[in-house]
Amino acid sequence: MTILAGTSFLLPGHAAWRRLGDEAAVEFADYGAWAAALATAPAERPVVLVLFLADLLGGAGEGEDALAPLLAALDRRLSQASAPTLVGFAVGEDGSALAGLRRPTVQDRAARLLADALYQRATKAAGLLVLPLDPLFGRIGTDRAYDMRNYYAARCRLSAAGLGLAAEAVAASLARAKTPPRKVLALDCDGTLWGGIVGEVGPGGILLGTDGMGQAFHDFQKAAKALAAQGVLLALLSKNNEAEVWEVFDTHPGMALQRSDIVAWRIDWAEKADNLVALAADLDLGLDAVVFWDDNPLERAKVQSLLPQVLTVEPPKDVTDWPRALARLDALARSEITDEDRAKTGQYQARAAFIGDKAKAAAEADFLSAIGMRATALALGAASLPRAAQLVAKTNQFNLRNLRLDAAALADFSKDERSVAFLVRLADRYGDHGLIGLALAHVTDMPGLAFLDNFVMSCRVLGRHVEAWALAQLVAGLRTRGGQLLVAEFVDSGRNTVAASFLPDHGFVAEDAWPSAWRALAAHLPPPPSDSVGPGTTRYALALDQAVIPFQEFFADADIA
Repeated sequence: MTILAGTSFLLPGHAAWRRLGDEAAVEFADYGAWAAALATAPAERPVVLVLFLADLLGGAGEGEDALAPLLAALDRRLSQASAPTLVGFAVGEDGSALAGLRRPTVQDRAARLLADALYQRATKAAGLLVLPLDPLFGRIGTDRAYDMRNYYAARCRLSAAGLGLAAEAVAASLARAKTPPRKVLALDCDGTLWGGIVGEVGPGGILLGTDGMGQAFHDFQKAAKALAAQGVLLALLSKNNEAEVWEVFDTHPGMALQRSDIVAWRIDWAEKADNLVALAADLDLGLDAVVFWDDNPLERAKVQSLLPQVLTVEPPKDVTDWPRALARLDALARSEITDEDRAKTGQYQARAAFIGDKAKAAAEADFLSAIGMRATALALGAASLPRAAQLVAKTNQFNLRNLRLDAAALADFSKDERSVAFLVRLADRYGDHGLIGLALAHVTDMPGLAFLDNFVMSCRVLGRHVEAWALAQLVAGLRTRGGQLLVAEFVDSGRNTVAASFLPDHGFVAEDAWPSAWRALAAHLPPPPSDSVGPGTTRYALALDQAVIPFQEFFADADIA
């Protein structure tokens, strides 16, 4: 259950808060009891604060002094909590715009101080989420978001509309803490990337450019391109003649998107639902990773009916609102962007080239031996922890246990001398694929017994057997720490079937075939998690001194960094 507290009264019984129903059962703290909520909330329970600087400042004093109690209480909470802490904040009142002509007002200065202090803490504490509310209130206007009648009657600064926006933002933030953003934006062409039907009017007749209504389509493409720079994969899904679509990309001066921005496409006359399934398979991603944008309501309705896992956007009626609507799409928003995210488009294009060449090869072994694969095991450190946490949070398909550790927990794990924890980097003739895997294991208090805490691998590098190489490094590291028997679990999430055969394929023995000595040793482990998602958990074990990991011959000399 989530604890919700604020500096203002939040009207606990108001219908607006029902929007949190899908994300969290809520317990409202007493009016103004935000400090007590931070101090007494159990470490495993999420806490949401809705703060108004007008309440904290009290109409007098500078920001540093007024904010000190809040930041001290927050620091104590962050040092102990395992559950997220979400801090939403707004100014709460405004004055004359002319008051800020020469210097920031007290409220503006305090807002900047608070934002800086919160974001500085968020870089170190993965459990802290920061939610600026004023930009949201600005969408409907502060005069509509705030209601002085509510304030004087019940000490609630917000109107019903303001409460609705705050509740919606809190629900979306809590959902994002548990669910990664979607990875693919599948775009229609005619009527979406440009106005008109290119097959009827030709590239010169479509509505697209840098002025007039054509600029709305150009700016929509720019918004899509900005998402691609953050790691969103762009795909085309169009009922069209492929040559005519590419002619627009190659020749029209109003195009903001280029061919190089597109990682996959289905441009033909087949049903879009069928093509979406094929496109997701090409990218080795689930349909729940896809966002679909199409101007045609019939196409949207068919996809919504046949593929409910896909997020089908209902675009604004006015095309001039599209660029802003795409930029605001929460499903694609990323709060952290790594180097791997920025390189995502090129990495998936390299993946497509690899799959195509591998399909043409006469023998897989000869092909893999010839592409110069070089793998590196990189110990977890301050620079690599954000990517490690991202892999844990975002990898759903090749993920043995779905153990969602944050950066702080991963750092603690890596500091244990009995643990083996490393990221995997891969390069070959198709390029540097970046940090694509994470292995976590430790030797337990029971002599000789080791446990595989989690093992994740990006699906875009599967087919190279790099997961076998990583397992071999893990086995070697555990043996140097005294490990003799490695117990592992496959927790079926319903989304990780691609990893289901990994353990038995690499020498692990299923629990029902263990010898009695293994059973006696493994009995010292805690039972499998009872709350695992899906059909359940299967345990396996591997005798480390007898482990023979296949496929090592495909890799050139590798490093342990």
